[in-house]
Amino acid sequence: MADSGAPKNVKRAEGFDPKLGTVAVNTKKVIKGGTFTRAVTDTTREQDPDVSIAGADVETTQDRLVYANGWTMNITPDMLTSYELVDKTGLQMVFKIRPGIKTHPKPPVNGRIFTAKDVAYSLMRKAGKVDPKAAAKYARVAQFAGLEKAEAVDDVTVKLTFSKPNGSIMQALSDPRAQMIPREHDEVGFKDSMKAFGTGAWIQTEHTEGSRQVFKAFPDYYRQWDEGGRPGFSTFEKLVIADRASTLAAYISGQVGIFEGVQPQEEAQLLASAKDSQYFLWPGPTWDHFAMNVTIPMWKDMRVRQAMMLTLDYKALNDPLGKGWTYSAITHSQFPESLSSEQVSKLPGYNQATKQADIAEAGRLLDAAGFKDGAGLKWDQVNNGTTVSDSNVRVKDMLTKAFPKMVINLKNLSDYASATNVLNNKEFQGRVWNHTSVPDAAIDAVTYWHTKGGRNYQGFSEPWADATLDKMTEAQTLQARTELLRSFVTRILKEGPPLVMLRTPPFNQAVHGNIAGYDLISGPWAYAQYRQSQNWLWQTEK
Repeated sequence: MADSGAPKNVKRAEGFDPKLGTVAVNTKKVIKGGTFTRAVTDTTREQDPDVSIAGADVETTQDRLVYANGWTMNITPDMLTSYELVDKTGLQMVFKIRPGIKTHPKPPVNGRIFTAKDVAYSLMRKAGKVDPKAAAKYARVAQFAGLEKAEAVDDVTVKLTFSKPNGSIMQALSDPRAQMIPREHDEVGFKDSMKAFGTGAWIQTEHTEGSRQVFKAFPDYYRQWDEGGRPGFSTFEKLVIADRASTLAAYISGQVGIFEGVQPQEEAQLLASAKDSQYFLWPGPTWDHFAMNVTIPMWKDMRVRQAMMLTLDYKALNDPLGKGWTYSAITHSQFPESLSSEQVSKLPGYNQATKQADIAEAGRLLDAAGFKDGAGLKWDQVNNGTTVSDSNVRVKDMLTKAFPKMVINLKNLSDYASATNVLNNKEFQGRVWNHTSVPDAAIDAVTYWHTKGGRNYQGFSEPWADATLDKMTEAQTLQARTELLRSFVTRILKEGPPLVMLRTPPFNQAVHGNIAGYDLISGPWAYAQYRQSQNWLWQTEK
């Protein structure tokens, strides 16, 4: 493999568990340069990494302090050289960053060295300390609970001080949206992605709204080839392709390098027409869900929420979407602290063997709540995208079939920027959506379920839940975290969750045979579908 020219100091597909999927390893000879192209659905995104739900261009142009192994969640320093607790109380940490990291040759940084002052600024910003008013929209601010101060000691040393221990802080910093921001960026703003700058492997050179974006490899990027994470491609291109059939055609013709989310009806065409394809399958980091806005009176009644969870047929909903999906409830099932997919499949509502009994129980709950056969329940149900999604239609059909007097109006949101505002402002009644987990059970639960959680768009707020989640964040052992999370999950499920997980979608992709490096970003916690994945890729002989 060394003779191929691939990075020498990386372990291929490290931590891969064959029981969880399929990972191809391309060991053909490296050809440096070339263009990696992927299809996307839009170019309109929230560009502030701390506000963004996902997909901001700064995920490509900026960097993280650390990254997590896709299978084990073990942390590896990236911009850092080391991190350590100063004492056993967990109230002080010290970060050391790589010396000499260069910023992009764009104003106002103009290639200056990225220092500890930038890291300290980024950390204080993420914790909501720079601008508390702006932080009300930060999707992941709760992940930095307890961080009171980050200060530069010298050019490469940052000291962190906490008011309470945060056992999940390093996992929070491995999130694919946890970019470090040069301190001048707030002055420039994030509205114009062409003005974005950072230290990342890519510099954006073209942006045609609604059509195309082009990024060129940054020649002074700090990572070296043999350590991995330095692109072998010289150009990264995003093409907006409106519909799935066109995306498949673009993949087969070689216009794009990857085809994401392979569905059953597409497999035969791929096998026949794209014979060079490599295939990858594993549980993804995201989860599809049906969510209820509990600031609306009808959703405040836990009996109504419980009825929704019991009625939905998760297997019938997900099998048509393709192989490899897994069950999750309340938190992602790949966390060691969580209920496993098998355990979830045996719960009321999720258990196929008791589905009819569960629907009958849902009917009794709605009757007791004053909504017999669904009469009086009416809401608009949104999803993101230019069309109403298939999953949105299926959820409506299942609920209204069981309770025909229920009225559900399906709607879509035109673009991701609009969707971000709708969620942040809680301007929805019901929604069918997809969210991404952070590689840590505690901060993931806090993000979506704590009163102050940055992505608690449902408006869920219970003192007992906040107390349990606070303890979980501070817990230092796997056993303690598991006990706390399991007790939390059990109670939420019993009381009726306003956020009902429908499935964990698989990472199920076809990749052309002259692309290598996908094995290095395999596993749910490597986030292969996010915008830093192309850092690890290179071109090979066909």
